[in-house]
Amino acid sequence: MKKHQRALILKILPVILLSTAIGISLFYGEYILSIFLALAVYYAVYNLIRFHNQTIMDSKRLIDAIRFSEFNISFNNIITKGLYADLGIEMENSIGLFNEKMQEKESELSFYDILLNRIDFAIIVLNQSKKIKWINKAALELFGKPRPKQLSDLKSVSAELPKILEKLTPKEMKILKLQKEHDELNLAVTMVSASIRGEELKIFNLKNIQPVLDESESEAWKKLIRILTHEIMNSITPIISLAETFSEQEDSNYDPEMMNRAMQTIHRRSKGLVQFVNNYQRLARIPAPDFTTFGLHQIMEDITNLLRAHQIVFLYSINPGDISIRADRGQIEQVLINLIKNAWEACSQNEVPIINVKIEKDIYQRPLILISDNGTGILPDVLDKIFIPFFTTKKEGSGIGLSICRQIISTHGGTITVSSNLDGGTCFTISL
Repeated sequence: MKKHQRALILKILPVILLSTAIGISLFYGEYILSIFLALAVYYAVYNLIRFHNQTIMDSKRLIDAIRFSEFNISFNNIITKGLYADLGIEMENSIGLFNEKMQEKESELSFYDILLNRIDFAIIVLNQSKKIKWINKAALELFGKPRPKQLSDLKSVSAELPKILEKLTPKEMKILKLQKEHDELNLAVTMVSASIRGEELKIFNLKNIQPVLDESESEAWKKLIRILTHEIMNSITPIISLAETFSEQEDSNYDPEMMNRAMQTIHRRSKGLVQFVNNYQRLARIPAPDFTTFGLHQIMEDITNLLRAHQIVFLYSINPGDISIRADRGQIEQVLINLIKNAWEACSQNEVPIINVKIEKDIYQRPLILISDNGTGILPDVLDKIFIPFFTTKKEGSGIGLSICRQIISTHGGTITVSSNLDGGTCFTISL
């Protein structure tokens, strides 16, 4: 740039000197000399204007090259003039650097585009006006043709899909069943919000979890069969053994007292088997929720009065106090009573048993119910089994209470989780 500045000074300086000389010539009456000097000033000004215009034109070429991404433009013509070669070099370097940055950005965009189109789940990006801004290859294959442009276009895929996408909140998950040709898909739908270049967008993820459900269902059946087999064989084996023993016994060796004890054993084991079958029926026949809207303060007051009659005392807090939910009141009450009773059993032997029920809202304004106690906690190897049907560590337990709780919360579209520390108590968290 120094050469350019020197060239500019060398063009301005003659104009100043010649203008001064004209003034001196006119002062001394040298009019003919003044005319020649005026012509020289005109020529110097002409060169200055041409120099200035050339600079402006080349700057405009640089701006246009950047605006229209014409990176093959050259400024060698500036360099060859020798007047301000450093300006041309700077322009060439600027274009080259800008070109490199653009290529890096294009490579990065190409990488993410390939990545998002190679993943095996559908991605849809919606703006505030419900227009589909972007959709990946997996989504196009899922929805088929024609390519959807608006949220309402997805009605052709499923009437429920636009409704789910419109009401979905971050960190919430909905399951959508979709029949496609000969396949039945179970799509797990989630959403995250993002602000890109000042525009608020919703990014939806739709993943087919049918293979996972099939595998989980198969594993659940295996566990259930093992449990059923274990319980049934525990009841059937002694009955068969006693029946076989008495069928082989001769009449002369008949012992009425032994026969009576055997019949009591058979009766006890048969009764236990019937109770086990009844518990299984309870687990398998949970009715669909009857949704109503009610305040959680009201239901907690009712539960407090109900359990106080059984000498079960607990504390509860609701913040804010007007939290309401839409759910099956009877089923939610059943879940809370079961969890509070379990908490009481865990800490009732303490000198000061403490059970706290805390109801609040998460960051997405969804109700959270936390039931905690100061009991002995749950062993780590037991913690991951407590929701398995018929699993129990209680002598008189049926092993279906927590399984029913999880099923009820699941049918409400919520989740129930547990955390526990040995000698630090247990906390169940319900998210609705």
